[in-house]
Amino acid sequence: MKTRWLAVIVVVLAGLAGLWLLNNKSTSNNPHPIPTPTASQAKLGSETAALATIAKELSDAQTPEQKRAALERLRKALASGSTNEISAAIRNLLDSKVDGSTGQGFKVGAGGILLEAPTLRTLLLNQLATIDPAAASVYAKEILNSPSSPEEWAVALQSLARGDSSPDSTALLKDKTGELLRNTAWQKNPSVAYLEAFDTAVFVGGTTLLPPLTDLVRLKDNQAVAQAAFLALDRLVINQPADALAAIAEHPEWMTGREQTRANYFARADVGDPAQRQLVETYLLDPTRNPAELQAFAGVFPNANFMISNNLLSSNQTLDNATLTQRDRASLAAVNSWLADPRFANLHPLLQTMKTRLERFVK
Repeated sequence: MKTRWLAVIVVVLAGLAGLWLLNNKSTSNNPHPIPTPTASQAKLGSETAALATIAKELSDAQTPEQKRAALERLRKALASGSTNEISAAIRNLLDSKVDGSTGQGFKVGAGGILLEAPTLRTLLLNQLATIDPAAASVYAKEILNSPSSPEEWAVALQSLARGDSSPDSTALLKDKTGELLRNTAWQKNPSVAYLEAFDTAVFVGGTTLLPPLTDLVRLKDNQAVAQAAFLALDRLVINQPADALAAIAEHPEWMTGREQTRANYFARADVGDPAQRQLVETYLLDPTRNPAELQAFAGVFPNANFMISNNLLSSNQTLDNATLTQRDRASLAAVNSWLADPRFANLHPLLQTMKTRLERFVK
């Protein structure tokens, strides 16, 4: 690692020294003299060299105090100079492949801001996205060309999503999110960054990524990955209930072994919407539905439990009191109509349980 850092510094200094020597030679023996660097070029070289020096200090740090001190110097260096200069210097440093542990975790704050980054490269990628989103989205495509690390991919997916909304980039984002979800190597010992990156599927939306997510939610020997997949699926159902529930209903095999989880998703339907009500009725009347799943549905319908978290890309959706009351009333009206419908006769005990609870809610 030390050799790599020293090599970076030597290359930078040697390059600057070489330019100085070449520009001080007599041009009479050189038909193609190298022009003197402009002030901006010299400044860029200085910024890159400064960042490389601090990066080496961070790599060499042996104690948490030394790492914190190096990180503070790095943040100050990144905050100085113009946006263009710092952006170019960061990209130069990333191109050199230097890296090192920061001694921190992967912590997402409000608005998707990364409060902590575990490696130097992750920190630099996140900083690049903050000061130069367009450049960060371009660099993200380079990162996503190969499975470097889940930390870098998490930040690269976020940078691509925020920095480039073109159709081609959106298609790439969807494709690379699917690739991340199917990366079995990253699933074996999932890092926080890998699990946080599942939020990209929520941001992408639609039903394309439901198959890999349902594959993961069924994992029995990897609870961390299964839980991350469950939360991503739950947010997709909240954001696009009709589309997501229709796809889940069309593919019952997706939730084999997680039938009670499926019940929780269908209990999120707003039966005040005709399309969603039809989906719920078809779901309840399905003869293959087992009693445990129906009991799970009855125990939570209408599901208004929301998980609040800071996410890389998506925002949390909750319901205000007026909307909750409106949905409870629509749910009560639906349950009363089902109790009067002969098709639901065998569900009367469960429907009565729901009715009692909903009457209490509405009051």
